[in-house]
Amino acid sequence: MARKTCLILLLSTDKELRYFDDSQMGKVYYVDASQTKEIPNLIEQGPDVLDEKISLSELQTRFKPFRGEMKGILTRGAFISGIGNPYSDEILFTAQLFPFRKRTYLKADEVDQLYQTTLSVPKESVAILRDKMGADIHLKIRDFLQVHDKGGKPCPRCSNSIAAITANRRVTTYCRHCQPGMLLKN
Repeated sequence: MARKTCLILLLSTDKELRYFDDSQMGKVYYVDASQTKEIPNLIEQGPDVLDEKISLSELQTRFKPFRGEMKGILTRGAFISGIGNPYSDEILFTAQLFPFRKRTYLKADEVDQLYQTTLSVPKESVAILRDKMGADIHLKIRDFLQVHDKGGKPCPRCSNSIAAITANRRVTTYCRHCQPGMLLKN
């Protein structure tokens, strides 16, 4: 059993379904369909980034309650579920948006670019992962990511050094040249 294996279910086919959680922040609920309303915060979850086609107008509507930084909004399940820390870095890099930029300062063309990359980056990543993993679905492959966890390495777009900032137990990696912005106002 792997060190971070949190749950093993033995299926009737004598195969095992294992739940791995490196950060041990996830939860597993075994419920009947009628009990899903009892799962804390499930009803507040936004649409899954991979399962549903989200329209630009729906993304704009889902944005309205959030006034914070783009990185924080992308990783909130109430906005759109399924975007974790690594993919928020990748989405923002592809959209060329500063991760700490406030949502209220985005221009219409930036919202459109963010919309496009929010849908495309996770789907392209799934295709890459399926190819790289094959039958080894337990592997955690991130070597194909462009900026996430690549602090100090050259940016794949401009060759400047990738910045890495740690806040709230989470690392944000981005290119200061390709994703310009300031952390502090003068």
